Amino acid sequence: MVEESQNDIFLQILKKLEQENVLRELVLVGSWCLPIYKEIYGKIPNIPVLRTSDLDLLVRNPRNIHHLTNVDKLLQDIGFIRSFDVTSPLIKYKQSKLDIEFLSARIRGNEKIIKIPQLSITAQVLDYMEIAVQYAMETEYIGIKLKIPELPAYMLHKAIVQTLRTNEVKKEKDAATVTSLGRLIAELPDLQTRTIQIFNKFPKSWQKIVLKMVKIHSPELKKLLTIPLTKAAKLCILLL
Repeated sequence: MVEESQNDIFLQILKKLEQENVLRELVLVGSWCLPIYKEIYGKIPNIPVLRTSDLDLLVRNPRNIHHLTNVDKLLQDIGFIRSFDVTSPLIKYKQSKLDIEFLSARIRGNEKIIKIPQLSITAQVLDYMEIAVQYAMETEYIGIKLKIPELPAYMLHKAIVQTLRTNEVKKEKDAATVTSLGRLIAELPDLQTRTIQIFNKFPKSWQKIVLKMVKIHSPELKKLLTIPLTKAAKLCILLL
């Protein structure tokens, strides 16, 4: 019997979630977006493929899910084991090659974990995840329709998160991803424009974090994001 690869298991999860009409409620985030960007942008070398064992799925609108699906049972039925955190009610799902965690943007207050009874799961609440929600786009990957963040939004989010990391290995990976994607964006005018547009809609405090990070890790992005724009250019970008 041929052992399933990590990618086979990834695709199996997406297909199962799509079949149960759950995938439309989710945004794929994290490094598993990178092979999808590689498909979209023609497998060019500036997109690294840094797949990890962590598969992160963001629930777009936990308070507005109107159908019931037992995702907990679905994942257990395909071989995942529930993993409990003794310090919180968060439940993750583990298998030999992949660990699944559900995430949510902050909705209100200081909640760290929320229950999503419509899907029979819990989700970790993380700051800045609203970027992935607001700038999610629908795409198709190997016949599966799913949502991922627009590449510029993914990169800007990575730049912010990198500064918050305490794990040095993950911090270095995030920096390498921003560096690589910065080079790609610098080569494609449409992505340059979209990056500026999204960046300009960020709060000033977020912009400062991004600029401090890219000053060190992406000279291309630092140059792009600090070019003085004429009033006409600013208006064009805002209207896109």
